[in-house]
Amino acid sequence: MSHNAMEHWKSKLSKTSTSTYVLLAVIAVVFLVTIRRPNGSKGKSSKKRASKKNKKGKNQFEKAPVPLTLEEQIDNVSLRYGNELEGRSKDLINRFDVEDEKDIYERNYCNEMLLKLLIELDSIDLINVDESLRRPLKEKRKGVIKEIQAMLKSLDSLK
Repeated sequence: MSHNAMEHWKSKLSKTSTSTYVLLAVIAVVFLVTIRRPNGSKGKSSKKRASKKNKKGKNQFEKAPVPLTLEEQIDNVSLRYGNELEGRSKDLINRFDVEDEKDIYERNYCNEMLLKLLIELDSIDLINVDESLRRPLKEKRKGVIKEIQAMLKSLDSLK
C-alpha cells in the first residue's frame, strides 16, 4: 500500500471513530435525561407547570372549612344516622336470612357504621361548655346515642 492510501484509511478511521463517539455520547445524554425526569412530568416543561399553578392560584381562593358548633356536630351525626343507616338497618332486620352471606355482610357493615357514629358522638367534648348550654347538648347527644344503641341491639339479635 502506498503512503496516500494509508493516510486515506487513517483519516476515514479517525472520522468514523469520532462520529461514533459523538453518537454514543448523544445516546448516553438522552438516556440520562430520560432516567432523571420525574414520572409525573411527561415531557412538560417546569415553566408550563408553574404558570398553570399560578393561574389557578390567582383566580381561585380556597376557603377554609368552618368548624361546626357542638350542636351542629350532634345534628350532623343524627342526620347521617337517619339518612344513611336507620332505613337500611330496619330493612335488613325485616328481611335478614342467617344463611345469606350478603345479609351477614350488610349486618356487619351497618354495625360498624353505627359504632363509628357512636365514637363520633363520644368525641364531642362538652366539658368546657357553659352549664346552661351543656345540659341541653348532653340531652340531645344522649337521645341520639340511645337511638343508635337500640338499632345496634336489634342488629345484634340477628345473630
